[in-house]
Amino acid sequence: MTPRSLNLLLLIPLIILSACATLVPKDYLVTQDKIDRAWSKSFPLQRSLGNGLFNASLETPDVTFLTAQNRIGLGANVSVSSLLAGEVKGRIGLSGSLRYDAAQRALYLQDPNLESLVVNQGSAELGKALRPALNMMLNEYLRANPLYQFKQDEMRYAGNDIDITKISVVENGIKFDLKPQ
Repeated sequence: MTPRSLNLLLLIPLIILSACATLVPKDYLVTQDKIDRAWSKSFPLQRSLGNGLFNASLETPDVTFLTAQNRIGLGANVSVSSLLAGEVKGRIGLSGSLRYDAAQRALYLQDPNLESLVVNQGSAELGKALRPALNMMLNEYLRANPLYQFKQDEMRYAGNDIDITKISVVENGIKFDLKPQ
């Protein structure tokens, strides 16, 4: 075998590897269904508020995509009870921007803001008084729990690890712009 033939044989695997790197898709969509399934695993969410004076429960979560603001909206039924003050039931709505943590391969809701608290049953005044405690409860929970966690195989394509370069909220999910590492 001539040196030229040997060099050519050695180049073939490099050409194949570089071709595989160019095959990495430019984007990846995490659909509404995937997010709903991941998010609903955490519910019902129950916490104690006000040094144990109140018990709060959040159920029936839903996710909305606020494309114009590039934010995610989350809604849930809320129930807060106390032996002294009775029970308040209603619906909360919050929104937040998105943050990707590459080390954990997880998408978090960043800077969540409690946008609305609608009281359907119980004292509206008590609901209003509980709003800061509910906001703090949700902030703590969302800081520690991802909105979506990628599986290992979702962050690899054709043998290449993938970096996320941009996150966009679109009508039917969250779009990640990708590039090979």
